[in-house]
Amino acid sequence: MEMQWRLCVCGLGILLLPPCSPSEKFSLDGSPSPVVGVVGQDVVLPCQLSPPARLPSMDVLWRKIGTGFIPVHEYVDEGSQDLPGEGYQNRTELFLQEFSRGNVSLKLKRLQEADAGTYHCFVKNPEWSQEATTELRIAAVAPVFIDVLGPRSQGIGLACRSTGWFPKPELQWVGKNWQNLAMEIVTNMTQDRENLYSVVSHVTVTEGEDNGDISCIVRNGLLQTERQSAIHLSGDIFPQVSPWLAAFWVLFTLVLIAAGACAYLGYTVKRKASKKKPSKEEAVFIHDDKKQKLAETQGSVLVRFPACGFSSEMGLQ
Repeated sequence: MEMQWRLCVCGLGILLLPPCSPSEKFSLDGSPSPVVGVVGQDVVLPCQLSPPARLPSMDVLWRKIGTGFIPVHEYVDEGSQDLPGEGYQNRTELFLQEFSRGNVSLKLKRLQEADAGTYHCFVKNPEWSQEATTELRIAAVAPVFIDVLGPRSQGIGLACRSTGWFPKPELQWVGKNWQNLAMEIVTNMTQDRENLYSVVSHVTVTEGEDNGDISCIVRNGLLQTERQSAIHLSGDIFPQVSPWLAAFWVLFTLVLIAAGACAYLGYTVKRKASKKKPSKEEAVFIHDDKKQKLAETQGSVLVRFPACGFSSEMGLQ
């Protein structure tokens, strides 16, 4: 009798316990840190149901958070509908075979820069629903090339170029002898319609005893990775100037300067001499003018007869 009473009490206690809600038994987790994907490659956005299980009538909905929710991929258990969102055709995939292990992660293919953002994972059934979020960051790297531009005023011009970086990269020139890299390094960056960066940098390398390898390094800070290209410069590549040719041009320049100075000096002397020495006609006119003034003071007038070639004085009454 006592045993029956105990069993009755235990059964009543079990009936009085609050029912266990499925939402209290399961949880959904995304990635605690941002996921970094590379443009053109695939990435998996994690979403894990714990403890691992597949709930009956379980639906999975992936959305991107923007001004609202943008459908990315949806799985409906009824009828096994597995559909990508508009604009994501052939770019999304769920691991249906992994649902029994609670893996409801999303595979996003052929990443674009516009895919960056926060993604919302939502799992539900008629009695339970949970959600989680994962941040996706996009990065891109590209090969680096060095072009030889040819002789410049003080050495050899080089150009470093690379196209297809995200986010904005950092560029650095590295040489064995830093003093042989000109101080004026000009770097320009532009963005295309897909927001990918292109970078072009110019530098002039002067000749040294051993220039060795000169490298251009482009670095992606988000991925903590870099790409580089190097070129070896020997003394033969630099323009060579003959010392006799250099002496000839120096001597030729001095001769031109001396000739110019002599011409200017001769012109100056000739001009001064022309100002001091009047012409023959001017001398005759000045002499006659002085003579006429003297005659006027003595009461006579000097009359000139240019046609006859002589002059005479006439007294005044």
